[in-house]
Amino acid sequence: MTRKWPKARMSSMDAKTAPAKKRTAPREIRRKQLIMAAIDSISKRGFSETTLKHVTEKAKLSHGVVNYHFDSKEALYDATLGHLAKEHHEVWTQYLAEAGPTAAEQLDAIVRADFDKKICTRKRLAVWFAFWGQAKYRPNYLKIHNKFDNERFELIREKCAVLIEEGEYQDLDVEHAARVVEAMADGSWLCLMLYPGLADRETSRDDCLDVLSRYFPRHFPIAGSA
Repeated sequence: MTRKWPKARMSSMDAKTAPAKKRTAPREIRRKQLIMAAIDSISKRGFSETTLKHVTEKAKLSHGVVNYHFDSKEALYDATLGHLAKEHHEVWTQYLAEAGPTAAEQLDAIVRADFDKKICTRKRLAVWFAFWGQAKYRPNYLKIHNKFDNERFELIREKCAVLIEEGEYQDLDVEHAARVVEAMADGSWLCLMLYPGLADRETSRDDCLDVLSRYFPRHFPIAGSA
């Protein structure tokens, strides 16, 4: 004789939370779909040529879904930049968490993170530069970017200050050194965009690390040196 097990009953708490979870998950999924579609379109067409139709077609969603999740096209763009900035923040903080305890190891990790294969792609670089090109006219973009990036620059300045003191680099200024480190990745990203045949992601990363070795030779041995 086959025993029929009674159906599991849902508790009152489960009954209350289950529908909410069903509503929440699709919302996050839909927003992510639209953001990724916006990244794709902006990387191919730039801001001026990108339309909501391009975004919805790529995401395979209706125009009404965009209106439900974002008040306007600008709100979608804000969320897209926020996604990129948060993604970059998560990558470099993970590199930093896995680095050794010294200032040199941590600065090395911050620089390497900018060339991680998750964030250093032609598609993402194209979108980053599209947003930076618009920052002068849309100050909100700069606020979104700085919300995540200011922490990184302060850490770079802090590590440079420690290295200068430890290595007794009397000819180096902290602010100057921090600006150079910050500019290395930005310049390398631009070169990867404009001259893709000149260097790849790994070569650009090594170029930046080489600069660190020339600024802080007591902490970063120059490649090929004894």
